[in-house]
Amino acid sequence: MKSLMALAALSLMSVSCVNLEGNLNVEQMLTAKKRGGFLNLKMKTVEIQPGSYHASLKVNNASSFTLKLKADKEGEADILIPIKSETNFSIPSNGNIIIRGNQISQPFDISGNIKTTVTTSGVERSTEDCTFQRTERYCDRICTPPATPYGPVHCTVQCQDIITSYPGTRFVEYHYKYTERNLTAELLDAQNKAVKATFSGTDYDTDRIYDYYGECR
Repeated sequence: MKSLMALAALSLMSVSCVNLEGNLNVEQMLTAKKRGGFLNLKMKTVEIQPGSYHASLKVNNASSFTLKLKADKEGEADILIPIKSETNFSIPSNGNIIIRGNQISQPFDISGNIKTTVTTSGVERSTEDCTFQRTERYCDRICTPPATPYGPVHCTVQCQDIITSYPGTRFVEYHYKYTERNLTAELLDAQNKAVKATFSGTDYDTDRIYDYYGECR
């Protein structure tokens, strides 16, 4: 198995399906603005008490994340904290992260580090189902009724090419790419920079990369 480090120039934001699962450890009471109300369209201030919370950080797009604190008790709602900016965050796949509270309309800054590791498997070979097409010529005899009861019948042959799909199989070679992302970050009071909470989370992706396609037949 080969081990590769993702290039620092690549942005974490290039993968919108990233969802870092982990924990938020609140050391001092954390004040944040959360979504609420009908369809989570309203914003209100919430005070998060010290403790450890099962949390996730989801990348919605290049300028919007959602920090979710999952409820421990049945019937309680998750706390959804938007981390949204008018401009892209431009966070690298490997490196430091700094997001100011005034950038995301939150009373806290975010300071952390993200590390992305990519590993690849060896080449695997197999057959898989596929569909192939053939152009086939079809002809029909077209006859018109006689103009009079005893008149001749006129017939012509009309042909056309029709594309027909058939099921088949093909030989393929492929390998897997495994991507692991690890984020550690501190949530700091935007005014005095005191550490209010720390977040750590991990995301895993598995992609099948095709190296060779055989002929489908």
